[in-house]
Amino acid sequence: MFRAKQRKEMQTSIKKSWILEKAGMLFWQKGYHNTSMKDIANACNCKPANFYNYFKSKEDILYEVIRSIHEQGVSSILHLEEDQETNPVEQLRSLIKSHFSFLASLKQSNVMISDTGMRYLSREHRKEIIRLRDIYDSILRKVIQRGIDAGYFAPMDVNVVGYLIASMIVRSSVWFSTKGRLSVDEVSDIMFNFAYKGIKAGDANLSAIMPEPGTE
Repeated sequence: MFRAKQRKEMQTSIKKSWILEKAGMLFWQKGYHNTSMKDIANACNCKPANFYNYFKSKEDILYEVIRSIHEQGVSSILHLEEDQETNPVEQLRSLIKSHFSFLASLKQSNVMISDTGMRYLSREHRKEIIRLRDIYDSILRKVIQRGIDAGYFAPMDVNVVGYLIASMIVRSSVWFSTKGRLSVDEVSDIMFNFAYKGIKAGDANLSAIMPEPGTE
């Protein structure tokens, strides 16, 4: 009985994920208002009425697309929230790599709709997305502040620096292609070096915390 329930829950989860992936692409391609439940149903090869077993409305589908991406984004860096042991510079490297790797694994349409689709959400749904964004921003600011306190990063406006780094990660995931000449790790390293060189303290030495090529 328990296994049957688990199997049903897993099937439901897979079905919902399939619908969300297709819906996210349609919302981006056609626009939220121009995408109907029938359009989504056709993309998923099912009847519109079946959707109401999983979602209350089209807005609910959009919300689930956006919420899922934000929740997974937060989860990708959550390990850094209370990390007082790791070097802050390495924490920044880990944050950029973890978040970018996650976004790079998504379809570009879903990454874009997670930002542009916010204006179509209900007030309550927007509040939840903003709450998740605040958690992400808080973790990023903590990493930056630890670096400042430890003397690795120059004293500067933590909020502005956080917004700049987060924007760089998100925007890079829009143009990045897994079929391009650079891998996820290579682009992550470029972003980290760019960000670190921009915020490091005057006497901080990048080579002191980065291994020489071939020594890892």
